[in-house]
Parts: sequence; C-alpha cells; structure tokens
Amino acid sequence: MSNSNREELQAFSKIVKATQGADFGPALQSSLSRRRFFIAGGATISFGALLAACGGTTNTGIARLGEAPTKTELVDAPVTDIALLRTATSLEHNAIFVYEAVAAAGLLSGDAATLAARFLSDHKAHAEATAALTEKLGGKAYNEPNPRLQSIYIEPALRLITGDDASGIPVTEDPAADVLALAYALETIAGSTYQVYVPLLADTALRAAAIGIGEQEARHAAVIGSLLNPSRLVSTFGLSVATEYQETTDVPALAYAVPTTFGTKAPVPVVLGAPSEAGIRTTLNLETPSLNSMVYEYLDGE
Repeated sequence: MSNSNREELQAFSKIVKATQGADFGPALQSSLSRRRFFIAGGATISFGALLAACGGTTNTGIARLGEAPTKTELVDAPVTDIALLRTATSLEHNAIFVYEAVAAAGLLSGDAATLAARFLSDHKAHAEATAALTEKLGGKAYNEPNPRLQSIYIEPALRLITGDDASGIPVTEDPAADVLALAYALETIAGSTYQVYVPLLADTALRAAAIGIGEQEARHAAVIGSLLNPSRLVSTFGLSVATEYQETTDVPALAYAVPTTFGTKAPVPVVLGAPSEAGIRTTLNLETPSLNSMVYEYLDGE
C-alpha cells in the first residue's frame, strides 16, 4: 500500500469512528444538506473501494485459467493371498538377480562361491514354488524382480560394489566382503518377509509353506553370517540343549542357539562401497516390502 493510500485510509477511518454510535436526531438530520449527504455517501463508497484494494474484501472466489484437471481415483488394491505370493516370488527373483550377477562378475571364490551357487538354486526353487501357489489360487505368477526393491536397493548396492564410471562410483576395496554383506541382508529380509506374511495369509496351508521357505532363508543368513564373523559364533556351553548336542570338548559343536524367537522385522543396514574422502562408506537400510512395493495384480496392466 502506498503512503498516499495509507493516509487516505487513516482519514476515512476517523470519519467512521466519529460517526459510530452517534444519535442523528431530527435537528441534526435537518441540518444535513443534500450536498453533505452526497459527500458522506461518496466517502463511504470510496472507503469500501480502498478496503478492497488493500485486501479487506471477503470475496472467496478463486480465479483460475483453463479447465480443472480430471480427478484420478485411487486403485482399490487389497492385500490378498495372491498379492502376497506374487510379492514373495518377486523377492526371490531379486535374490536370483544378485547371485547371478555376482557369479557372472566372478566376485566370489572358494567356499563362498559354492554357497552362493547353492543359495541361487534354493531361490529358484522358492520362486517356482510361490509361482505355482499363485497360479493354484487362480492368479498370474510374477516372475520378475520386485521393481521397487530393485531400483532402491539392489541396483544401487551392485553399483557400489562393482563401481559405475558414469556416476563416478569407484569399485569397492573388498568386493567379496561386500557381496557377502549384501547377501546376508537379502537373506535376512527374505526370512523376515515370510515371517510377516504368515499371519497375513488367509489360507492356513499357505502359512505352512511360507514359514518353511522363510526358515530356509534364515538358514542362508546364518551361514553367511558365520562366514562374515566366524569369531562371533555362539557356543552351546551353559545352555539347556539336548544331550546329543552338548559340547564335551573345547572344540565348538555344529549346533548353536537362536537368540530370538525367529527373526528380526527391523530394517537391516548394510555398509557397502569404497569410502568417501571423509572415510565414510554408504549405508543402505533394507526393509521388508511395504504396501507401496507389493506386486498387486492390477500392475500387470500398466
């Protein structure tokens, strides 16, 4: 608002305040000439126009240009047994993708390579099983990696390990260790996913199948964990275990206690890649599939 407009507004405000609550009796009304009436009327109109110019209007109309966009309705996508099975199959293909990429690049050798080949075979069997169960329920099997998890976890993780010249990402200092760390996280998340799905599945027979596959994923993670941290294996000394599994020598036995009821449902952090100039490596937090990463049936039409 300019200074002149502000002064005019103050002047008109004085007029309004001066006339508020006044009793214009007959005598005062007779002294108000026609000319003064029009002056007062003009002042009121000008005051209203000035208020409107300064934002004092109560008009709530919204000006717009063009046509309003078409309203997009949300897709009704219930979490059915078919959606859960399709998502489980997609996770198996995420793991298959990683193990095949690692084998093609020759990043593992010795016992680690042997284990990776075995785990790859297991994941292919799991994918076939969950796909068959999907079709048995009348759904269409999803035989591809989970697209969301592939883009936010798998592909960035592999770039951190193998390097990416286009993005300026160097090769990690110890590719084999990083591959094992990624595999451990993937196997842990796979086991956790099946654990989460057990109470969600409506078909009780599917629950048994899910926990069976989840148990194998957890075993994968345990074996990889023993490769990553062999010094942290838990001894059975002092624990209530069956006689045939109790240790009688100083050599640790092949039976170990599971420290939790089954597995964790929390995100699994994995540190990958070469350190930055500050000596910091990248941490990815892998999580079980959320509602926005479920492989619903309607996605096949997109």
